[in-house]
Amino acid sequence: MRFVQIPMAVLLLLSAGCVGLNKPTPPLRYVIEPTPQIAKAENSGKTLAVRPLEPARPYKQNVVYREGAEMGIYTLLEWSELPSDAATRVLIDALNASGRFKDAAKAIDLGVPDLILTGQLRKFDLVRDTTPWSAICEIRLELREGAGRDLVWAKTLTASEALATSDSSALPVAMNAALSHVIEGAVTEIVTK
Repeated sequence: MRFVQIPMAVLLLLSAGCVGLNKPTPPLRYVIEPTPQIAKAENSGKTLAVRPLEPARPYKQNVVYREGAEMGIYTLLEWSELPSDAATRVLIDALNASGRFKDAAKAIDLGVPDLILTGQLRKFDLVRDTTPWSAICEIRLELREGAGRDLVWAKTLTASEALATSDSSALPVAMNAALSHVIEGAVTEIVTK
């Protein structure tokens, strides 16, 4: 039996070619950049601590879709950041833009706030059983005051926005609009409390 000696450089080139054929497809990422329109309010002199919104179980980085009773995730479509983190940041920015509070910041950054806002991101879905498809955003918020954390206000806010076309590429515009509507509604009500 005779062995053929193959140079190491040839082996490396052949193995590199095989590896190159099996490159995984990177996910497409959609940016969360809502632009809520916030009206100015009279400053209350109070501080407001906002706890990070808790995401319901399916809402991580992958885009979630609903179709009837079916819920699933797109393996190659992601948000550029966690939807709950983006929604928390936009909510804090909007509360500050209202001018109602002496300070509105993450709860960890405020010592003893006058008010505390907690919430949960309940829906951040692409709904595929509508024509055209739609984006739905739902957030539950609770505003509490004082050391006893007495409930001042609580509400579940939901917004749905039709996609321009029934294609996932139209999702970012619609979801940013839906999130903007939810944030606008929340801030409008919170500043009156």
